[in-house]
Amino acid sequence: MSFGNTVKDGSGTSYWHLQDSQGRLIIVPAWTMGLSSSTAADDSDITFTVPASTEWIVHSIWIELTTTVTVGNRQITIELQDGSSDVIMQVRAGIVQAASLTRYYLFSPGVVDLVAFRDTDYLSTPIPELTLPAAYVLRVYDKTAVAAGADDMIVHVRRSARNI
Repeated sequence: MSFGNTVKDGSGTSYWHLQDSQGRLIIVPAWTMGLSSSTAADDSDITFTVPASTEWIVHSIWIELTTTVTVGNRQITIELQDGSSDVIMQVRAGIVQAASLTRYYLFSPGVVDLVAFRDTDYLSTPIPELTLPAAYVLRVYDKTAVAAGADDMIVHVRRSARNI
């Protein structure tokens, strides 16, 4: 539980301090909502790296994948890597995408885990709540790499960030 106190510094100036029940000062760095995006053509392997001295909370990942005529089933995968490039988590979409199609994917905590495209082109997949420290990498890619340098993938990551 938090309490507020007015504290005077001896110069006549008063400050408002947020304190816990034992009188300790509570300092909470501010979180700022933001969007990290990649809209590069001819790429179905996108990475986002959390900047130095920063921490992210990922709220959702929106992906638009347009596949070429190259035959093969694409498997959209969200991968989390630590600062040493070790894979520490993967979440895969519940169904694959074939050639010559445009599909829309939503990865987010609490969404329904669809195993078929709704309205022919929309798929949602739940992910755990993700808090990523500095230097962690969020990778969004076609696991099968059918046409990684030709398929077009747009990725938008809704996230909060704070300096640490």
